[in-house]
Amino acid sequence: PAETISVYIAGAVHAPPRRKPSAASGRYIEDDSSRNRGRCIPITVQQTQHAAELHAALDALRCVSSDSVLTIVSTQSHLRDAINKKLPQWEHEGWVGVPNREILCCLAAELKARKAPTFFRVAAPGSPEQAAMLAKRAARAPTEEEWDFTLPNDMGLPGLSLQGNRQRVFYCSIREAKAPKVAPRQSTVKKLSVVREAAENIFGRRVTDADIWKAATAKDILPRTAQFLWKGLHDAHRIGHYWTHIPECEDRAVCRNCEMTEDLEHILVRCESPGQEIIWKAAKALWLEKETSWLEVTLGSILGCGLAEFRDDRGKPKRGSQRLYRILMSESAYLFWRLRNDHVISRNGAPATDEEIMNKWKFAVNQRLQVDITLANRPIRGKRPALASQLVLETWSDALDDGQSLPANWLREPRVLVGSRAFPRTLPRRNSRGIG
Repeated sequence: PAETISVYIAGAVHAPPRRKPSAASGRYIEDDSSRNRGRCIPITVQQTQHAAELHAALDALRCVSSDSVLTIVSTQSHLRDAINKKLPQWEHEGWVGVPNREILCCLAAELKARKAPTFFRVAAPGSPEQAAMLAKRAARAPTEEEWDFTLPNDMGLPGLSLQGNRQRVFYCSIREAKAPKVAPRQSTVKKLSVVREAAENIFGRRVTDADIWKAATAKDILPRTAQFLWKGLHDAHRIGHYWTHIPECEDRAVCRNCEMTEDLEHILVRCESPGQEIIWKAAKALWLEKETSWLEVTLGSILGCGLAEFRDDRGKPKRGSQRLYRILMSESAYLFWRLRNDHVISRNGAPATDEEIMNKWKFAVNQRLQVDITLANRPIRGKRPALASQLVLETWSDALDDGQSLPANWLREPRVLVGSRAFPRTLPRRNSRGIG
């Protein structure tokens, strides 16, 4: 009879505060310590527990002979469900749009190459926990591991089925096939590189281009602001060098205050024009009502504000802080962009007063607060609110005017405003570099 082997697998993620997370897989076979180990997953994939468990399953398949009956015992049900329920559909659609496609495709090929049956089940209470311990130990001491994703012979058929697929699948497949042949816009590549660098140095995350595009359209960012960030990532705003090739418009390329060629970084971070420093100091003051430290403001942190993550001492995400940061960064940047356009175009260079700039920033933030309150109180077709009330409370509770005297649930209280104590009493001097 064929040998029967049970392999316990697990994935773990180590996410220390202000540092990039690392994920690792672990496999454990009872009565065979020589094949037990934990391995870090490649840094090029998302560092998640799901991805780590997929790598652990591949590791388990390759450490056991294909003639042995194999039972893979995982800590979560998503691996079992993916193999039993979704795998046929993914193969039918040619793996179009599937996260962790490379590892899943390799996993499916290894399963087909086996001669003996393979079973997947979820660990029952009291099952050995050595696999999870091995994964956690490897995640805490990350090292670069070499993973082989080569498919077995004739097991990786390219393309998708022409029968029974939807138009969306064909369209996405054609886009994926053409993507390597189309040279990327160099200006977009540069901006994505700036955001990746900021995500690693400021947010403590290593992200992909897909993460950046998804974060730019996060649901916490209003559509008009998301469009501003999207155009910023493409370097598509009509500023700076855009005007140098248009006759009689060359002077628009130069900043009137600094006498330098404009770009988005200069406008939002480095320019000495009125308003920039006032807005960022106000955003910092409001943020410090909720958190203890303010992150550095750069072009990368502005365009990638949706990538910021904040965790408590136990490593759990702080949803309210993440949401408030996205709102403050995106709304403040977009407000200054509108103020700059008004200053250059409508006012013909006449600057706005400090008080006017401050009042407009207060209005923008309080208007966003009122939008959240309205959405939290408005049901969708009589079922549930458009925005979870608890998320709104977590976002704004520490930044409200007279917040101590408000009830725990203040969403139906009239005249709730962002606290005036958060705003600087004295406005910063103009013509002083840096954000502070």
